[in-house]
Order: sequence, then structure tokens, then C-alpha cells
Amino acid sequence: MLRAIYIGDIRFNECNVFEYDNDTKKFHMVNDREISYDFEVVMGDADFIIFATNGEIAFQLEVKNRNFNVD
Repeated sequence: MLRAIYIGDIRFNECNVFEYDNDTKKFHMVNDREISYDFEVVMGDADFIIFATNGEIAFQLEVKNRNFNVD
């Protein structure tokens, strides 16, 4: 599964985790699925750190060409 965290959240006591949903093509906040970001937004923004995980082990992914215009 793909998960992401927003680096701006690390200054708080808790850091929200977003999980990719292949059906909706969005990253949904794990604790509140009503908060979500489109795949292109998360993958294109260098302020998100992307991880691949199986639930036990997580690997940070390097994403090239970040901060591109998604308009």
C-alpha cells in the first residue's frame, strides 16, 4: 500500500497519515476519510513524503519531477 505524510504536520504532536485508495484515485486521511487529496496533488508536491508499506515495513519512495503544475 502507498501512504503519505505532509512534512508541515511534523511540528505538531500528531502527524496525519494518508493512504492511497485505488478505487477513488485519492489519498485519504486514515483517521478521517472525508479529508483526501488527488493522487496527482500528493505525488507532485515535494512537501509530501511517500512510503510503500506492507503494514510492518515501510520504505520511503523517491518521486521525480515534483512540484509540477497539475492545473
